[in-house]
Amino acid sequence: MTESMPKICLKIALVSIIFFTPFSTLSAFSRDGEELKILDDLIATSERQIAIQKELRALIVQFHTQQDLFFEGSDDDQKTKQIASDMAETGTAIKKMAETHHYLHLLPSYFLQGLECCANIVKKNTPSAHPGALSDSSTPAAQEKTAHP
Repeated sequence: MTESMPKICLKIALVSIIFFTPFSTLSAFSRDGEELKILDDLIATSERQIAIQKELRALIVQFHTQQDLFFEGSDDDQKTKQIASDMAETGTAIKKMAETHHYLHLLPSYFLQGLECCANIVKKNTPSAHPGALSDSSTPAAQEKTAHP
């Protein structure tokens, strides 16, 4: 009887090690929830990307609307110039956003060429883009203000 008692204890110990150890280690793996944190970060990043893509889409829709208005034409030259200016600004914003977020490769080449034209127009019409452009402090009125405080 005494010999069988240690064998029984040994069997009970082995059974408890075999069955209970995996469950105790499983609970240790999932306690801190690292896998949930990883998925939460992935979801947050995906949501940010979707928001950026929706904003880019809205800009492209706006650009197409402006383009349609421009092609319809107007009797008012000032209105036509404003539409063209708005279209160039919107096209530049699209190009910048697509570059920043690495979406240029998704856009057709003819559309990218149009965006490049828009960016060139905006660049050409920006006073700071011209090397000989006068800044506010170099205008005669500004110089006069600084000369006589």
